[in-house]
Amino acid sequence: MPFTRSLLLSGCLLTGALMLSACSPTTPLFVAQLTTQEVAEYKTLKSQRMTAAIEEEGDLLTYSAQAIRDAKSAQAEQLYLDGYRDRKLSDEVRAIALYQIGLIYMSRYNDQRDDPKALNYLNRVRNEFPQTQAAGRSAERIVLISRRAQEPVQQSARERLAHWQPSQNLDLYKPSLDPDMTLLSRRAVLKNRTAEAEELYLLAVNDSGVPADIKTKALYQLGLMYLVADNPQANRDKAIGYLRRLLAQYPDSELADKAARHLDQALNQGD
Repeated sequence: MPFTRSLLLSGCLLTGALMLSACSPTTPLFVAQLTTQEVAEYKTLKSQRMTAAIEEEGDLLTYSAQAIRDAKSAQAEQLYLDGYRDRKLSDEVRAIALYQIGLIYMSRYNDQRDDPKALNYLNRVRNEFPQTQAAGRSAERIVLISRRAQEPVQQSARERLAHWQPSQNLDLYKPSLDPDMTLLSRRAVLKNRTAEAEELYLLAVNDSGVPADIKTKALYQLGLMYLVADNPQANRDKAIGYLRRLLAQYPDSELADKAARHLDQALNQGD
């Protein structure tokens, strides 16, 4: 069963530029990368660490990569544990919280890398949520950690960064991509993985524990992904359906005006 390349994120990170410490300890776990300010924040990275971490591990959330970049693995761990402990959220979402902690600690670009701790969390996903999609992905990462341990040369994160070069086949800032698209949506379009991103966003839309403002952001991203011309799976009818759903269910949303404009453009394209 396919697993979404990028998963879920704490709701307080929807403002993009907020520091990890600004998050309420009771903030539950929601959809990742749903802020239109995210791209600007990504462009002004203090180092290449976050980019390298994301390129190496496609399932890392932007929030998780920020924790790696800023040496705040422990803070991210605690915030994800808040999501894991929130029984109002589905097992899929709670499993993803533990999975993200595992990814953070196993990242080879993390100065706070801790493979034993990563293995502990990944095994917890398999043991506590065996029927979730995250369990299968955790099993793959457990094998990967074991394989890495057998490598004859073990480089530190700084040593790896010294030789790292950015990917040349993934232009996340193509002018043709809508500026409101998140990194998750952009990667999905450019890597032809829209169906998997759609699965992620619908997790948020359909989870009763997720608040309305997060659901509207998810629906908005679904509309943008299926409208963009760069998408090999572009689908005008799907985009119209998601935008109409946003406007019908959340007419007072802060995204209502933008959604309406995109909907009008999509409808006019068919005239």
